[in-house]
Amino acid sequence: RRRRRGLAAAPPLTAAPAPPPVATVLTVNEAIRRVVAEGDAAWRRAAEKNGYVYRGVDAARPTLRREPSDLFDPATYGSADAARWFRDLDARVGLVVEGHVGLVRDGHLAVPDAAAAAAWGPASSVWPLGETHYAWSPDFAVFWPAAAAPAATALRVDEGLADCVRLGHEVLFVCESFVAVPLPLEGPFRAGLARARD
Repeated sequence: RRRRRGLAAAPPLTAAPAPPPVATVLTVNEAIRRVVAEGDAAWRRAAEKNGYVYRGVDAARPTLRREPSDLFDPATYGSADAARWFRDLDARVGLVVEGHVGLVRDGHLAVPDAAAAAAWGPASSVWPLGETHYAWSPDFAVFWPAAAAPAATALRVDEGLADCVRLGHEVLFVCESFVAVPLPLEGPFRAGLARARD
């Protein structure tokens, strides 16, 4: 059972450059094996029961991905205000997990709506591997645009992912790496995942 982390003050931001993204191409069967062997159990249960969670990913085949967060980059939303908003969220909420991995500064956004994810690139379901933490809010569907950074009490951390998926709200997650499966390959992936479960 994963030990819950409390809310704590975030460590100061560093000026170290982000590592370059790494994407390794997988077959569908390899993707299934990685998700079954290394995937976050709570994420997988919520996705299989309530619906998959997607990001826009520029890949035609399944990939194993290690990517730095881009939420502090003004180019992500084409807005310096958005970058400041996420920095404000990081500073005010201070979501920190063991090892000083910040959900905001190191996190990625995903959404249980393939069409919404496709606005950022070809939609792929995402499957975090290794230690995974996530946050979402019952009070707002998307993190940005928003009027003000939410208080800590507005976010649910490492709980209620099934509710998040059912509501169709964005989820902010951080993990060691994740598998991305393009929407056109979701059929064979879903079937293989079900066989692996049985």
